[in-house]
Amino acid sequence: MKLLLSLILLFTIAFNCGESLKLGVNNNVDFSKLENKVGQQQCFTSSSNFPTGYSTSFVQIAFNANTPTSNGDITQTSYMESGTVDIDFVGGQLYVDFEMDTENSVTKGKLWGFNGNNTQYVNIELNGNEYCFLETLTYSIPVFENLKYVSDAEIGSVECDLFMYPSILGNSTNQYLFVDKSDCSLISASAQNANGSPSGNSLTNFYYYEPSADSSNFQLPSICLNSPILSQPKLKSLLNKIPKIN
Repeated sequence: MKLLLSLILLFTIAFNCGESLKLGVNNNVDFSKLENKVGQQQCFTSSSNFPTGYSTSFVQIAFNANTPTSNGDITQTSYMESGTVDIDFVGGQLYVDFEMDTENSVTKGKLWGFNGNNTQYVNIELNGNEYCFLETLTYSIPVFENLKYVSDAEIGSVECDLFMYPSILGNSTNQYLFVDKSDCSLISASAQNANGSPSGNSLTNFYYYEPSADSSNFQLPSICLNSPILSQPKLKSLLNKIPKIN
């Protein structure tokens, strides 16, 4: 679960503002500056630009990347993960449908997080049996703030704003976000181990980005409503039994 938590913390964009978050029709982009290739931040220049949430598919690849452990330490892990994410900034809700390949094993599942009652549900299927685990939410949704504009950038021919944002791992990791200047959609994110950490990095690409969450994804399945398991040791025991890939 440490990798899943790291994924959530990496992808969640938080904006610390006292008013409700709103999404403008065109995010107030100055297209004249964009066309003239003037180096200037186009997206998220004020709270009126911020989305109420987002929905996106993703693929993340990491090699020896810094990741948090359950006891607050930092370890390095290599993995590939894909899936979909829905985040509701206003309601404080999170949904992740994930498939993670790490250390020759694959884990598939779904996760829901709710700020309102400080709970997290993890729904996984192992060896033909379905489980749902109820846990205390150990992070807030959203979980970080203070996007810092760094420079202009291009991915392929797409002109982007490049932002740096704080990591939950402190100064051991530098994290960057690439945002399409034309519509302020998320394009890619990267993280590099830093300041004495072993060499490592991760890269995330976003697909089918929408600047709002799909509310239907925040509905819990019946197994999580009727018979969730409360034992964290039971969850860890089951995850240790995930079969290896030939």
